[in-house]
Amino acid sequence: MEGTKIMKNIFVWLFFVFIVVTGWLLTPVSFWKYIFFLRVPIVMGLLLILLPAIAEFLLPAMLKNLFVMRGVFQMAFTILGATVAGIAVTLVNLIIWENAPARFGVASLPAIPVFWDYGVAIALALPTTAAITDLSQEEMEGEKWQGIEKRWWGFFLGISLSLVFLFLFNWIYAWLTNQKFLSEVLSQLLVFVTKNAPEGYFNPGTGNIENAHVNAFVFFLSLLVVYGVIFKLYKPDLQQKKGKAAALTYVMLLIAIASLFLGSLTFYFDYFRVSVLFFWLLISFGMYWLFQVDHFFTLKPDQRQNKHHDPELQDWKKVINKRLENRGAYSTEKQQRTMVIVCASGGGIQAAGWTTQVLTGLQELLGESFTQAITLISAVSGGAVGTMYYLDRFESHGFPPHSQLENIFKSATEDGLDAVGWGLAYPDLWRMIGLPLFPSILTPEISDRGIALELNWQGEMEQPHHPKTLATWREQIFQGEIPIPIFNATLVEDGFRLLITPMTLGSSSDLKYFDFNSLYSNYDIDVVTAARLSATFPYVSPICRGNQGDPKYHIADGGFFDNSGFVTAVQWLNQWLNPKEELNIKRVLLLQINAFPPSSPTNQFSKNSGWLMTTLGPLLTVLQVRDSILNSRNLTEVELLQKQWQEVNVLEQICREQQIELEYFPIFFPSQEEAPAFYNQQGDYQPPLSWNLTTKEKNAIKDGWKAITNKETIQAIKNLWQRWEMD
Repeated sequence: MEGTKIMKNIFVWLFFVFIVVTGWLLTPVSFWKYIFFLRVPIVMGLLLILLPAIAEFLLPAMLKNLFVMRGVFQMAFTILGATVAGIAVTLVNLIIWENAPARFGVASLPAIPVFWDYGVAIALALPTTAAITDLSQEEMEGEKWQGIEKRWWGFFLGISLSLVFLFLFNWIYAWLTNQKFLSEVLSQLLVFVTKNAPEGYFNPGTGNIENAHVNAFVFFLSLLVVYGVIFKLYKPDLQQKKGKAAALTYVMLLIAIASLFLGSLTFYFDYFRVSVLFFWLLISFGMYWLFQVDHFFTLKPDQRQNKHHDPELQDWKKVINKRLENRGAYSTEKQQRTMVIVCASGGGIQAAGWTTQVLTGLQELLGESFTQAITLISAVSGGAVGTMYYLDRFESHGFPPHSQLENIFKSATEDGLDAVGWGLAYPDLWRMIGLPLFPSILTPEISDRGIALELNWQGEMEQPHHPKTLATWREQIFQGEIPIPIFNATLVEDGFRLLITPMTLGSSSDLKYFDFNSLYSNYDIDVVTAARLSATFPYVSPICRGNQGDPKYHIADGGFFDNSGFVTAVQWLNQWLNPKEELNIKRVLLLQINAFPPSSPTNQFSKNSGWLMTTLGPLLTVLQVRDSILNSRNLTEVELLQKQWQEVNVLEQICREQQIELEYFPIFFPSQEEAPAFYNQQGDYQPPLSWNLTTKEKNAIKDGWKAITNKETIQAIKNLWQRWEMD
């Protein structure tokens, strides 16, 4: 039986090889040459056709929300962008199709009628247009104007803008061809650029520039107009009510730009057998090295100097007592000596929303006394963003007012991907293509997509025009108004944790961490910068370093070391629960807010996926193993902590009656039944990894919280808190 199977596989393999070799030998050589020369428009065309399907079916967690539009103009500009990208692919194809025989000596192909060019461009734009019209239905449901759904207004406006673009394109073409002086300048410029190899650029009969190249130049000018308009209209600022272009619009612009420039460059350099990729990497590396190009975060001078030696910033006992005393004179001693420690895990915008929903929900469920008892919040990545908005609404009595709880959630779940798209399409693109000085000249206040994201987040703060810094939070901590936040990040150069907090923790080579005040002793940063450093999600926000002073560490997402924030919290408790610190803590409630559901064995197994596992298997394994390992380790850490302090209490009981009751509760993201919007049909958890949530997903977070409030974990916390309040 086994031998028969082997023979069958051998015959299948031989047949496959036969088909491939026969196809190669029978296909004309010119076909493969054209496939090579047309590689850029082919790849970009396939990307335009397949991207919606990839986003919806293969990578929904990462890409699907890109195709969800929130307004008429977002939809309109995205359709315009898709049309522009389709035209770019068509024009580059036309350049090579018509002029490859003259430049590369390949066989001529039949001429393409003009209407086919427009037809292909429209066909390339159709998948994106259809996808955003379909996927935006739920987001824009019920929104009508003049009795017509707004998404259809967006659709028709997008078609209209596309027609305007075509009109602009044809008008510029007609105007340019009638300007003899400009035509001559363009011709002389092209002669200079192509003097070593002019074949394929000029008509051998008339000496004029080939029409396909003129069309490409006119398209470049038209694209420049659209590019400039979007740059001006949608540049990120603090005015959150101003409309935003969708991130997908910038993706379409990038495809159009890449098609035009890469296609033009390959047509030129293929003659010399020079790789465009190699040429671009060489130029890009040279520019980065020559101008010391990097991504930076903004350091500000701090009024306090030498913070790593400042005794007030190291007096944790004082600020802890101040925070605990904020519960008021009417609370009992045990109530005043009760600490709540919160760990907020990473997980993108969904983690930010879940963190704020849990914390505000617990305040509504348990009362303000719960929030007043929160002493420390150790947050990572998306959890740090949620924590930032949570603390932003705190008032002097030590908790956010009830009227602000909904605003906290709204700010934490506001779309930030549009600002990232703008930063990627403008300052980051300029830097990437060898124009490193453009960002400092044209957008000095927004040097990259990371700064654009910070600006977007700042616009959602309670006072957007008055940025809070770590120094601002430091003064609130001294007054006992807010818990002590620690935002966890990772230092790229040595893998140590960077603990970003207004207080001073020092550094420890054994525990592998530095704190912000020790590394940047004379500097301060905005709290949105602190959150961004912790939430440097790969490719969404760039790894960066400080713009002044030393050291020159690059800072990455805190989730690379510990995605739960738990290690920092436990190490902090190990120090400050020690009797020698004389805090006299009676009770500790340790909460782990986890943006992921608890891991469980799966019944879904991949079939016929050997190639997938060979290529992506290691990455998939890391993603699957990470959270189960963290959860297991966290439980072990708690057990060790409980055992340690039970033993200490026994030893100390004769000298002093100190008893520490330590309770630990992990609060996981709801199951499929409780929050179905985040699960696929097979029951797999698929949170949006992009910084973008739909209205349905935001509501699912709220509904998920409501669902688990009656479940075992939250009820246990409620019963515990009620018991503690009665003591």
